[in-house]
Amino acid sequence: MNPTRRALCSSLALAALPLGLPAAARERPRHPAAPPTRLPTAVASALAQARIPASACSFVVQALDEARPSLVFNPAQAMNPASVMKLVPTYVALNMLGPSYRWKTPVYAVGPLEDGVLSGDLAFVGSGDPHLMADNLWTLALRLRDLGLRKLDGNVLVDRSAFDLPPHDPGGFDGDALAPYNVGPDAFLVNFKAMRLGFQPAAQGGAVDVTVEPPMAGYAVRHPPRLDQGACGAWKDRLGADFKQPFAPSFDGRYAASCGDQTWNIAAPMPADTFVQGMLAALFAQVGIQWHGQVVSGRLPASATLLTTWDSPPLAVVVRDINKYSNNVMAQQVFLTLALQTYGPPADFAKAAQATTQWLDTHGLPMPDLVLDNGCGLSRIARISADDINRLLRAAWASPVMPEFIASLPLAGEDGTLKRRFDGSPEAGLVHAKTGSLRNVLSLAGYVQSPGGRRSTVVALINDPRAAGGWGAIEALLDVALRTA
Repeated sequence: MNPTRRALCSSLALAALPLGLPAAARERPRHPAAPPTRLPTAVASALAQARIPASACSFVVQALDEARPSLVFNPAQAMNPASVMKLVPTYVALNMLGPSYRWKTPVYAVGPLEDGVLSGDLAFVGSGDPHLMADNLWTLALRLRDLGLRKLDGNVLVDRSAFDLPPHDPGGFDGDALAPYNVGPDAFLVNFKAMRLGFQPAAQGGAVDVTVEPPMAGYAVRHPPRLDQGACGAWKDRLGADFKQPFAPSFDGRYAASCGDQTWNIAAPMPADTFVQGMLAALFAQVGIQWHGQVVSGRLPASATLLTTWDSPPLAVVVRDINKYSNNVMAQQVFLTLALQTYGPPADFAKAAQATTQWLDTHGLPMPDLVLDNGCGLSRIARISADDINRLLRAAWASPVMPEFIASLPLAGEDGTLKRRFDGSPEAGLVHAKTGSLRNVLSLAGYVQSPGGRRSTVVALINDPRAAGGWGAIEALLDVALRTA
């Protein structure tokens, strides 16, 4: 490992925590002699056409019933995998937590509930649930009403102490603070901290109706966009959106009638407590619970009384959403849960990285060059080699959680991030693989099944300023894998 990478790994480790196996046990296992490293002609030609140097790439293809790869190129070089990194924490989580694991979000009364009135606060204790949605809060509100709650005299207290994280800058990665993929983790994450804005030309009057989901009390568009008869094109750029007043946004631009109905998913442009307050106020009003307080963050008092508990979907379902649709914040929630499970609260990214590498070490998958920072691949410093990804894929195929893990990967031409990529191509229905893309990064890793039924692992990592043009090379690699499987 080079000194820079060693320093990055050290910065993620905790000196007070056990390091797992000794250094010698963390060395990458030696494989039988590798095949020649000359690239197939079709792959080399596609790289040349995209002006991507072969030295910026790493490829591995290996039949699952063979002891060594049929194709390797630069396999040991640690590279940025983008969202392919999600394979690591999701595989570890399926093993460590189990496919049926569920997050629990308990709800407490902090004060007496008498004659329909809670004289005190209502408290939610976050556990890191990656999939707590607005409709789940609506169901919880119905449960509370069924328990007799008609009026809440206090505040809503949210206990986020399960995680210990620095303040999150949603625009810190690429400057796009409204992008849902930039939402940060939260022990009480609700609705992915995301909103869906709907735009619809009004039937009369030349206006544009703007709607919001989830329901938010007090949300009112200050100025809708003007309707015009131009081309739809980059319609979001023409809206003139202004979210400085997050509950009263303004759209001072235009919206083309030719766009018809459109939706825009955005990261909620407001603090987490404010976002939850808007939702809860609307949902409580819908079910008939009076409340005029605020949402505040704090620790649950010891005197609180449990009212009800919300259970998340099972981990197997959560992992499918993460890998098929490359959900960054869900992946980070799962990653942090590995720290909670291993060390107890509060969880942070360093503990999560430590828990992950410790599990890999003790289960025969040491990855000495692995750099895990947030577990989702939305990173400039994350690193892993194609060889290590290939070993993980082969271990997953032989593991008890193989069905859940494979089912979480996008199926070429059918769903997830590969739905449109291989639609109608020879690869359709024959490739289960996770994809990844960032500026200067393109990646794919998963399984290929030949028409005859033989299966192989395939890993492709490209790190280059022209990486976005590398799909032709990846498609050529998959063709090679299909022919040789």
